[in-house]
This record gives sequence, structure tokens and C-alpha cells, in this order.
Amino acid sequence: MPESKTEAACRKFQEILSSCAGGFIDAVTFSAAGTRDYLDVKLFQTPRWEVVTILFEDVLHFSMSKGTDLEGAFVDEISVSYLPRNDQPWPPGPEKLVPRFDGLPQLYWVRIIGPAMLTVIAPIMNVTVPQELPRT
Repeated sequence: MPESKTEAACRKFQEILSSCAGGFIDAVTFSAAGTRDYLDVKLFQTPRWEVVTILFEDVLHFSMSKGTDLEGAFVDEISVSYLPRNDQPWPPGPEKLVPRFDGLPQLYWVRIIGPAMLTVIAPIMNVTVPQELPRT
């Protein structure tokens, strides 16, 4: 079976975000506007980029546990997993968070692990990093 765009994007996002281990969570913002909702996660001081933004839309699940404050919440690990439609199996874990039903789109399952733990499941995800300028 050929790879879907979501599956290919998932692999690319995993490649980018795995290099953010050692950075810090700067801000987590959830907003709802009309029928849409957005979750914006900003990481800073990552080993490769100063700021990395992860934007989710149409969030199906979001949870966060943290210590007494977010400041200084470093990132030990970030994982991005692909969750296919109903006809294919999911890895263990996300079915406890989002029930499967007909018409459920392909999804991203993102876990940020550290003193602050963040879990997101959403069908739309975008990762923005600063453009790398050539060295002179």
C-alpha cells in the first residue's frame, strides 16, 4: 500500500522534532474560534533552532501534566506517531484517548516527554522552524 501524505508528514515531523530534545517548552496555547480549535506549542532553545512552533487544528485529544510551573520544563523526548483510518491497526495507547469510529481521519499522535508531559491527537499538524541560512 502506498504511503499517505499524513504518514510521510508524520515521519518528517518526527525527524524535525526528535532534534528538539534538550530544548524547553516556552508556551502552550489552546484557542477555539467558531467550529475550529487550535493548539499552539512553542519550544525554545532547542539544540538546532532557537524557536520551534507546533500547531495543531481540530484537536481530538489534548492533555498536559506539569510540575509547579512551566518555566524550565525541558524536553527529554518528542515522539510523533501516525494513526491510520479504521481499516488499519493503531499502536497501543491512543485508543484509550480517542475512540475509533467510521469517518475518523488519519491522525497525528504527539507526545512531549519531560517534567511537563504533553499528549495531542489531531488530524492537522504543522511544524515551523526558522529558515537555516547558509554559513559564509
